[in-house]
Amino acid sequence: MHPQAASLSVRDALDDPVLAAAHPRILTGGERLEQPVRWVHTSEVLDIAELLSGGEMLLVAGVILGDSSPDQLRSYLDSLADVGAAALAIERPRVGRIPEALIEQAALRDFPLIELTEVVRFVDVTRALNSRLVNESVRALHFNDEVTHMLAGVLAAQGDLDEMVSGLSELSGCSIMVRSVSGAVLAAAEVPGARPHAHAHVAAVESAGVMIATIEVLPQPGVDLQMITAICRRAPEPLALALLQWRPMTRSDQAVREVFRLLTLAEDTSRGPAQRAETAAALRRATGNLGLAAGGWYVGVVAVSVDGPLQVAELSGALHRDERRVLSEIRDGQFLAVVRCDSRLTSADALETLVGQLNSTALPSALRIGVTEPQRELPDVATAIPVAATAALHATETDYVSLARDFTLTHFVAQLDSDAVTQFLDAALGPLRTANRSAELLATLAALFRTGSRVAAAESLQIHRQTMYQRITRIESILGRRLDTSDGSTGALRVAVEIAVTLADR
Repeated sequence: MHPQAASLSVRDALDDPVLAAAHPRILTGGERLEQPVRWVHTSEVLDIAELLSGGEMLLVAGVILGDSSPDQLRSYLDSLADVGAAALAIERPRVGRIPEALIEQAALRDFPLIELTEVVRFVDVTRALNSRLVNESVRALHFNDEVTHMLAGVLAAQGDLDEMVSGLSELSGCSIMVRSVSGAVLAAAEVPGARPHAHAHVAAVESAGVMIATIEVLPQPGVDLQMITAICRRAPEPLALALLQWRPMTRSDQAVREVFRLLTLAEDTSRGPAQRAETAAALRRATGNLGLAAGGWYVGVVAVSVDGPLQVAELSGALHRDERRVLSEIRDGQFLAVVRCDSRLTSADALETLVGQLNSTALPSALRIGVTEPQRELPDVATAIPVAATAALHATETDYVSLARDFTLTHFVAQLDSDAVTQFLDAALGPLRTANRSAELLATLAALFRTGSRVAAAESLQIHRQTMYQRITRIESILGRRLDTSDGSTGALRVAVEIAVTLADR
């Protein structure tokens, strides 16, 4: 989904000079700093959640936190996460130390918890940030109205797709292009000096919840981002009406749409064997209609934008290299693609080649990508696509391509009930969870279990062997058991360590 009218994110708020003066430190929820902030409040009460509507950033001096029990703090954090608050920022100088229970619960909920290491005047912060929100909201509303009014006028005059695209281009100062789901250009209007195609902002044009085309917006230098966002938000629906009236879908477009409809069905692993087999057979027929013969490797690719509308033109170009066939659509703000790789390659070579080309391509800095393992059958790709989406959300600006296989546990844990996870970790790890330097000890155990050797684990952690032996001795003392013995609890311990480390890294 595209950003709401006000485009201020948690990261933007932390970068504002007034709040940046507090030298904010991200304690938890670092992967969710791009979510929008609707308003900034100050509050010193624990039951504030019932007064919130979602998207609020809370500034807290924190005196009341020191007088609250761990259970009260966990409930407080849960209430903010449940209502959809954007972030919680606490002044450390006033509280001395932010309570561990609050940090642990924020980490468990993947909720942005910010430590303000210097004192700032909250009244100055709220005035500055809320003024930005109001100004951007007013500007966004103005552009939304302009786009809607212009397109409504074209539709009322029985104008066609070309007239709508030309009108959008004249209004915005952007080059506008509408493509079918198979990539054919349906309508285009260009302006001189527009940014290269690789920097296009792309939005899906949908009918009955299914993508039937895309609109690409290529701005000239100086075009307001709010205008681009307004086009991506308001133009798709009128364009869909024009497409249905003037440009019926081709057979190729219908076949691509059918593939992604079936992939969505195949993602649902709760369906019975007969239904899954029927979907698999339908996928083979649909891909056959597109000229994709049996054999070869299929790789799923998911891309998201952490800042503004999707820009996937250059990504699409990279996926099409080496004469690869690519089927793609945009769904719920995500770019989804199925890439057909050369059947003569091994699975490992197909993946290495594709990922290498993605890493060597100059992509927009806001793009994050998740890639599945190569599979012979499309249903197997379908079940891995949600994991690839999780991988994309955990990618960074420097490591912007993530493999789904590296985030299988992260994705699995996210599906579990948080209370059940906490109970399991408490039972399997016991006092190790709350021991001094617990995170360090858990990372040590994870390295030991992964490598199977104390020497190799020490090397992976870049510590001396003696330090490794000392940590193992301390872990065994805390757990009250030796690590080189095997009993019924060994498997649970290994799983618990991986889950605990995964949660700590989120």
